[in-house]
Amino acid sequence: MRGRGLGAAGLALAATVLGTAPAQAEGGTSPYVFADGAARVAGEVSSTDAHTLAAGRAYRSQIGPDEELYYAVDLDASSYAYASAVAVPKPGAKVGTRDRLTVTLRDRRDNQCGTGDTRFGSAAYPRPLAAQAVRAVRPDGGTCQEAGPYFLVVERETGPASAQEPWELELRLLTEPAVQGKGGPTEAPSPSPTDAPADVPGGEPVARPGGTGFNDAVALSDGSFKTRLKPGGTTFYRVPVDWGQRLYVEPELGSATTDKSMAYVSSALETALYNPAFGPVDGGSLLFNGSPQTLPSVPFQPVAYENRHASAPSVKGTRFAGWYYVQLTLSPKMAEVFRGDDFGVTLRVRVQGEPVAGPRYAGDPGPFQVGDRERDAAEAGRSDAEVARGETMAVVAASGIGTGTVLLVGLGVWFWVARRGAAGGRVRSG
Repeated sequence: MRGRGLGAAGLALAATVLGTAPAQAEGGTSPYVFADGAARVAGEVSSTDAHTLAAGRAYRSQIGPDEELYYAVDLDASSYAYASAVAVPKPGAKVGTRDRLTVTLRDRRDNQCGTGDTRFGSAAYPRPLAAQAVRAVRPDGGTCQEAGPYFLVVERETGPASAQEPWELELRLLTEPAVQGKGGPTEAPSPSPTDAPADVPGGEPVARPGGTGFNDAVALSDGSFKTRLKPGGTTFYRVPVDWGQRLYVEPELGSATTDKSMAYVSSALETALYNPAFGPVDGGSLLFNGSPQTLPSVPFQPVAYENRHASAPSVKGTRFAGWYYVQLTLSPKMAEVFRGDDFGVTLRVRVQGEPVAGPRYAGDPGPFQVGDRERDAAEAGRSDAEVARGETMAVVAASGIGTGTVLLVGLGVWFWVARRGAAGGRVRSG
């Protein structure tokens, strides 16, 4: 048994080195894929039993209808904290406008430090939903500012006609370092013009299927891209937006044929935009009658630290540089009204402006930055997993070790360990 177990691990290692991870299916055709290495953790109904979540890691959990679950987190006194939850109902599950996911950060004195919620709205079909709570840092102090233990509370409200099965959860806690000096701007920015860019990307769109979740969202740069979505399918993209830049995203649902007269689907395409901390920034819904339909969009506020002091969610959400995520979901009713197994979607992306210097963080900004790694991934259309595999192969190549050599060495070690395990088994049995 020991030899076989180590053999499987050896083969997995060889596959990792070779970059032969399971291929992702066409965007929108597979269930949500959770973050690599996400640890399973149970939410507790009592705060006393709450399990602690570490910052910077992803976790998997589950929440039932009308449950309120507690998780523990430790925060310092100087960092902004962002707690997010992505709820994933089962494909085909019945949901309604009353279904809601709420995320709250509370201190140990039960002060509410930050809360956010999300719901399905007018489009009553299942898709991943993300909500976020923010613990802000205030120069004047007050509640929720001290270092120590806090609680992340996740609540699910369920309508009486909705499916009563549990929802899967993906949980994260991210922290943003303090800014050196006086702590950064403390007033909201002046509104910027919101006209659409004069140079909306045209030309023939490049085929680029998206990912199945935040974990494998496919990177996009400036340009026009296309994919095909199955009814009920969801796909994810990501775009690097640096300090001082503003993002413009225009989804277009391509033409489709039907045998029905006066055919249309409300909320045929649902879109959502999330910031680098997985917080909702904006969203929209498209009515479709068979002719090409574009979801109107305007450029968001240029990314700036002071955006966090604004009142509008679409401005407040663009508070830092990093990956911005685009989620697209096609209504399952498209299959009932229009002909075809899948439908074409075009995504036109423009990142306006030149990067400017961002705030001087007192520590590593982590995901709240854009560098060569992010820009290269966007140009190549790669997910995080693909970038990591590429970097692994680069290390192997830099070490002067060929891929075939690595594989042979790995298999040799596996064979040697398996033989020793088998020999040890014979001795013990005698």
